[in-house]
Amino acid sequence: MVKMTKSKTFQAYLPNCHRTYSCVHCRAHLANHDELISKSFQGSQGRAYLFNSVVNVGCGPAEERVLLTGLHAVADIYCENCKTTLGWKYVSCPVRGTNTMQTTCQGVMGRAAEDSVS
Repeated sequence: MVKMTKSKTFQAYLPNCHRTYSCVHCRAHLANHDELISKSFQGSQGRAYLFNSVVNVGCGPAEERVLLTGLHAVADIYCENCKTTLGWKYVSCPVRGTNTMQTTCQGVMGRAAEDSVS
C-alpha cells in the first residue's frame, strides 16, 4: 500500500510500519522490504538487491548489456527526486531453454539505496 502525499518532493511515501529502502542522498522511499527478492546480485559498484517493484524512480532508455548471466535488455533507473542513479531494471530477459524473451518489471538497486527500519 502506497500513501500519496504532496508535502514531500517525491511522489510515493511508504507506510511507517515496514522496513523500507530509500535513496542515500535524499531519503526518498524506494521499496518496502516485502518487495525484496534477492540480496545476491552483483552490480558494477558492488552488492545489489533485486526488488519485485519500486517507487519514486525514473527510467532511462533500454539497451542490451552483457551481465554475469548473459545478454539482457535493461534500462538504468534513477531517483525521481535527486536524479541519483540507483541501478537498473530488466526490460526483458531470455527464457531458459528457448529463443524467446520474457518481459519483466523487476529492478536491481545498488549502493545508492539503503535499508532503514521505521
